[in-house]
Amino acid sequence: MREISLALSGGAARGAYHLGVLQRIDDMGISVKAICGTSIGAIIGASYLAGVTPKRQLEIFKSNEFRDIFSFNYFRKSIFKINYNAQIINELIPCESLEKLSMPMFVTALDLISGKENYYSSGEIPKLCFGSSALVPLFAPVEHDELLLADGGFINHMPYLPLLEYDYPVVGVNLHPATIAKKQNSIYDFLKRTVYLNTFSNSQNSEEHCDIVVTNDKLRNYSLVSFKHLDEMFELGYADSEKLLAKCS
Repeated sequence: MREISLALSGGAARGAYHLGVLQRIDDMGISVKAICGTSIGAIIGASYLAGVTPKRQLEIFKSNEFRDIFSFNYFRKSIFKINYNAQIINELIPCESLEKLSMPMFVTALDLISGKENYYSSGEIPKLCFGSSALVPLFAPVEHDELLLADGGFINHMPYLPLLEYDYPVVGVNLHPATIAKKQNSIYDFLKRTVYLNTFSNSQNSEEHCDIVVTNDKLRNYSLVSFKHLDEMFELGYADSEKLLAKCS
């Protein structure tokens, strides 16, 4: 059986693309031996290794129960808050700790206190995954071991380093394909481009260390916060994966 490791980038609602890639991996009989992920990549990777199929994850993300875990927080530490005790979260991540997953899982998060990127291969899955996904100020950072964890994508959008310990091809799935800037005409254009380059420059470096990269320029057309096109992104990830993953044979 073919074996790979996976580096799953952040990208919020675009994570449906990750699910399409994972579904193709399952259908091709490829075995995932380790995953490193940040933000939505961490959540999906941990859920997958906990035994939740890609299609079941897609159903969960599309459900009203999942959308109901988010509510307005009236700007108390964040704009929105998450109900971490909701039953749907237990269905998405039916495993308490990273140590109990079927294969090694590495979750990355930014510590707002030290400014360092932390890699976790043990600990509470929900707390670490939601810490890795805490896009400040939309969501509040998560307290963990006297640290304040925030979205790992602020530092490294597609982390891969722990995967180099294993003798498997590293397949990176990038939800933020690189863009070439159009003519900059305003201070807003300059600011937006600067933020983009600062946030995603490490992602391009990560791609260079992957044996295979799965991405698609069309992902730029999908909102990070809309749940309207999850099926489309799932199918896009599924279609994009076949020829690339065939290289693992």
